[in-house]
Amino acid sequence: MGRAISVSELSHSIETRLQNGDNKAVFYNERMLGNQELMVDVKAIKALLRAQGVQLGDKILLAKENSYVFVAIYLALIQYGATVVPINPAMPEPELLKVGTRAEARGAFVGDGILARIDLTQLPSLQFMVSIAATFQPGDAMKVERIAKLNGPPGKWQAPDEQTNAILLFTSGTTGQPKGVALTHAQVFATVTQVIATHELTATDITYCFLPLFHINAQVVALLSTIVSGGSLIIEERFSASRFWSTVERHQVTWISAVPTVIGILLKTAELRVAETHPVPASLRFVRSASAPLPMLYAKRFESRFGVPIIESYGITEAASQVCVNPLPPGKRKLGSVGLPAGVELQIVGDDGRVVAAHERGEIAIRGRSVIRHYAYGDEGKDSFRNGWFYTGDLGHVDEDGYVYITGRKKEMINRAGQKISPREVEDVISQHDGIRSVAVIGLPDELHGERVAAFLVVEPWHLDESGLVEAVNALCRRSLSAYKCPEEYHVVEAIPAGPTGKVQRHRLKEAVLACGAR
Repeated sequence: MGRAISVSELSHSIETRLQNGDNKAVFYNERMLGNQELMVDVKAIKALLRAQGVQLGDKILLAKENSYVFVAIYLALIQYGATVVPINPAMPEPELLKVGTRAEARGAFVGDGILARIDLTQLPSLQFMVSIAATFQPGDAMKVERIAKLNGPPGKWQAPDEQTNAILLFTSGTTGQPKGVALTHAQVFATVTQVIATHELTATDITYCFLPLFHINAQVVALLSTIVSGGSLIIEERFSASRFWSTVERHQVTWISAVPTVIGILLKTAELRVAETHPVPASLRFVRSASAPLPMLYAKRFESRFGVPIIESYGITEAASQVCVNPLPPGKRKLGSVGLPAGVELQIVGDDGRVVAAHERGEIAIRGRSVIRHYAYGDEGKDSFRNGWFYTGDLGHVDEDGYVYITGRKKEMINRAGQKISPREVEDVISQHDGIRSVAVIGLPDELHGERVAAFLVVEPWHLDESGLVEAVNALCRRSLSAYKCPEEYHVVEAIPAGPTGKVQRHRLKEAVLACGAR
């Protein structure tokens, strides 16, 4: 028999899993909470939303660090039928107010630290806000502040259907203001089911979540896929190299969603080298890598050192995260590839608009149940949608087996005298040097060639001879790359701009360099 109420599969699946007895659900702040406790808190938050007159599709800001309360509020908002707008709790006031205004946020759940530094009453559409104390524990009452009166009595509550927007996110973008990405219940659930299938998740799985939950990767891949599959979630506010292996062992973690930065730190942090003498817990099935390119050398070294498979993948916000993923062992993995398309159709398109052959480079275009059909506001980014396909702006190719390889961003390609250079290709070579902590390669204006290749290096603190290091890196590039691809200049810097998941933001670096007068 079908369900009595027409409700989205995502909402129904969350409800079903939370009703599943006393299974362990979320571990946070030295406390493990079961499905029953989580369900009680989710219901309490839904009752709060109803009391505030929240209607189907209303946008609600959620600004809170990784925590149990984030999980409870996030699930409650989606189940209720509101549109959750997760934002970085460290976001500065002008940016937060801009996002909240653009989203037309009706309500906000925020940490009390945010209210101490930002006046949310400046948001024109805001009617209520909920302050979440830093010491919040399950069952605590939340402080609700009513900002504006309801315009008449609240309407009749409606359950979310497949086309109700579940999540509204704003992409970082390479130019201009961030684009709004509104993901429906159907689109999110399509990705959730793909993540569960490709990662073979079951109720016995335990995932370790330290990536920021305001990012689509952690929300869909770690949080929702774990909840829907009935598994358990171990939450940390942020990644800690010193606690990583002990947490994996203590909780018998079975899989981890990570980013290349984390994998690199685990390889390079000196104190973790001691851990090599201790066996990695047999429970750990794999480590998933996404959100940024993973140097092949990192993957090989990690697998050799720790004996844990690296599953490289590729995802974008516009497809509710996962687009491609490598098969789990004993399936065929190809290091350097982001794997096979998962739940989407994918093609590589040349500059003439035609699909190119295997091994030929072009722009990655996708379509499928998880992929948005347009951005949330006006005509922004309309050129990215053509004939039912979304053009990602990512460059790559597929091999004869259909495995996808990403070579860079279309707008980040360096054009030196008509020869196109992928920054990632140069970065992959430079990152092979042990003295390099991180690297970013960009194109800078050049009167003779149009653009010249410039490399910005963050050096490992133990490497004291910077000039010798630059000479060694240059020699490495000369050995590994065609002459036109080699950097013409090197700059040692303290840090390189990166997003919340560690993804290098070359456009920000370039803007900063040009603002300083580089020519």
